[in-house]
Amino acid sequence: MTFLSDPSERRRANPDEVRPGESFRPRRNTPPSQTATVLELREGLCGIPHVLFKLAIECSGASRRFEEPARLLAVESFLDNYPEHVQ
Repeated sequence: MTFLSDPSERRRANPDEVRPGESFRPRRNTPPSQTATVLELREGLCGIPHVLFKLAIECSGASRRFEEPARLLAVESFLDNYPEHVQ
């Protein structure tokens, strides 16, 4: 028996897509809107690849956009949190 998947369960971006200048979003469709933009890739002390990124938050109904200071996450954790590649 085949089960249909939830349409909101789209595929997660491939780690090869994570490059400086590329943007990613979480899957949630509720405000506020978040966009993570990759600034650079780094290798951690144990050889684990990390993503340095900035996060922009936009509030619907308001013409405000907030940008937070740069953050650092392992690539896999980054894609768990921001799986949708913005093209």
